[in-house]
Amino acid sequence: MDNKVWSQIKRGLRITGDYIVALIIFGIFSSIVFSFFKENLETGITIFSVIIFLLMFSMMYTSMSDTAFREKRPQYNINPPPYKGFLYGAIGTLPILLVQLIYYLVSVPEEFLTMKRRVLQAFTAPLYWLAKLISHDEWAYHAVLLVIPVIAGLGYMAGFYDFFIMKKLGLFNKKKNNKDDRKGNKNLSAKKHQ
Repeated sequence: MDNKVWSQIKRGLRITGDYIVALIIFGIFSSIVFSFFKENLETGITIFSVIIFLLMFSMMYTSMSDTAFREKRPQYNINPPPYKGFLYGAIGTLPILLVQLIYYLVSVPEEFLTMKRRVLQAFTAPLYWLAKLISHDEWAYHAVLLVIPVIAGLGYMAGFYDFFIMKKLGLFNKKKNNKDDRKGNKNLSAKKHQ
C-alpha cells in the first residue's frame, strides 16, 4: 500500500464500484418490487430505494473503514489524516456525477422527456428516496450525491479511530463472554474429574 496519486484514485474508485453494485442489485430486483406494488409503484420504489441505500451504505462504510485501518499501519508510512475518506468519497462520486451530467447533453423529442427523466432517476436509484424528499426537480438527483463522500468519510474515520459499531453495540462481547464461560466450565469439570 502506498500514497501515490494513482493508488488514491483507485481507492476512491472503489466507492464508485460499490455504487454500481448497489445500482445493479436495484436493477435486478426491481421487477419484484414492480410486481408487489402494482397499485402504488412510487411507494414501492421508494421503500426499495431505502433498502438498497442501506446496503450501499454498509458496503462503502466497511470498505473505507478497512482502508483506513490498513493505511494507518506504521509499516506503510502513509500517516493519513482522519478525514481522508471524504477525499476518497469525492473521487468516487466524480464519475457518477459525470455520467449524470450526460442528462443535460442529450436532447430528445418532447414525447420522450418523461423517459429521459426516468433514466436519470434509475441511475440515482440507491439515493432516489433522498432526492424525492429534497425536491422533485432534476437538481435534487445531483445534490444527493453529496451523501456519498459523507458515508466514505465516516467509514474512514471509524477505521482510523478503531470505532466498530458491532463492538460498541456489544454484539461480539456477548459471544466472547459465552465462549469464555464455556471454556471456564470445561476447565472446572476437568479439574473435578482429576
